[in-house]
Amino acid sequence: MQEQDFLKKHFSGFYKANFVEDPPEPGQREFGIGEFGRKITQRHLSFSSLSEFNSFLQKETPFFVSYSTALYNQPSARPMEAKGFLEGDIVYEFDADDIKTPCKQIHDSWACPKCNAKGKGAIELCTECGTPVKVEQWFCEECLGEAKKQIFELKEFLEEDFSFTEGISINFSGSAGFHLHLRGKNIRQLPQAARIELLDFLTGTNLDLEAIGFLESGKALECPKQGAFGWPKKIMLGLKELIENAPSDKIAAIAGVRDSNAKKFLEKKQKILEGFEKGMLFPFPTKKSREFWLALVKFVVEQKRLDIDRQTSIDLNKIIRVPNTIHGGTGFVAKKISWEELKKFNAFNDALAFSEEGTAKVLINKAPRFNIGGKFFGPFQNSEAELPLNAAVFLVAKQAARLVG
Repeated sequence: MQEQDFLKKHFSGFYKANFVEDPPEPGQREFGIGEFGRKITQRHLSFSSLSEFNSFLQKETPFFVSYSTALYNQPSARPMEAKGFLEGDIVYEFDADDIKTPCKQIHDSWACPKCNAKGKGAIELCTECGTPVKVEQWFCEECLGEAKKQIFELKEFLEEDFSFTEGISINFSGSAGFHLHLRGKNIRQLPQAARIELLDFLTGTNLDLEAIGFLESGKALECPKQGAFGWPKKIMLGLKELIENAPSDKIAAIAGVRDSNAKKFLEKKQKILEGFEKGMLFPFPTKKSREFWLALVKFVVEQKRLDIDRQTSIDLNKIIRVPNTIHGGTGFVAKKISWEELKKFNAFNDALAFSEEGTAKVLINKAPRFNIGGKFFGPFQNSEAELPLNAAVFLVAKQAARLVG
């Protein structure tokens, strides 16, 4: 196809000009590659060195390239059991597609394959007939910003609750999210059961509230005192923020109580906060005090829990995109980022594999308004346009446009 040749030519040029320095210990990793529109079409590849790996990228130029989080004795062996598992990194993946953000109502759209109904946003079932719909997903600075927040919250979890500070690296996924790689010695030796337990902690899964200090004591309710850490600390900080800042109607909505009762309750704000310091939850002015506080606690947990892709982080045989390689579905680089860089990172400027030099004429099927390199384009629908190279690559890679001429 003309479009594939176009992308492959430019991707190859990128790899000839940019040496990919990841992953570490390449000779003990399994690699996988993908074709246009398919992320993984071949696995069980191995390379003895980064030089051999980069030579492969320049000559073969796959549209997607991934590596194993595991280290093996024989990474190219089949079946998986024959590889000889040694140890494995953990990768936590945050995907903006999985985070409910208001911007999805602007750039995402859906269509029903049964009744042909269409609409804006990302939904699962057709609003007309209830059939599962096909969603056309895009991403923008706003939804990537939400995914970025999750990365910083994960950093806080790892440092404060587990003292994990070494062997951490971050990269943009090349599309709608971020990857955080943990390669510390203590992490690599963790069995799968421990990885699941760690993930459950980070995501607040099956959190036992009684075990962490939320107890009934006669008619009173106890809570963790100051000095707590982990989830007790996070929950109490969240409750304090709610009581100090949330209006009564929000408290009422969260807890399912009358606004008038929530107002009476918040009139005792100082006593409520003093109660927190003593490890007590101030009684709500109805018989539903326990249910009231439980609802607030569950709300805080939901706000504080991390939306981590579960399969990526616990699968010992998982392969994940190689940092600093091109994502074949966007033409963006899965760029490696420092903590300082992450604060100001803007994928639409900082992860571009190509400049705006040169142009390409394309026929665009459908695309929302998007920003590439500080310039806005679109929206487009059945439109022909001559675009800068970076914008043309983006649309062609997303299969939203084809070349003209």
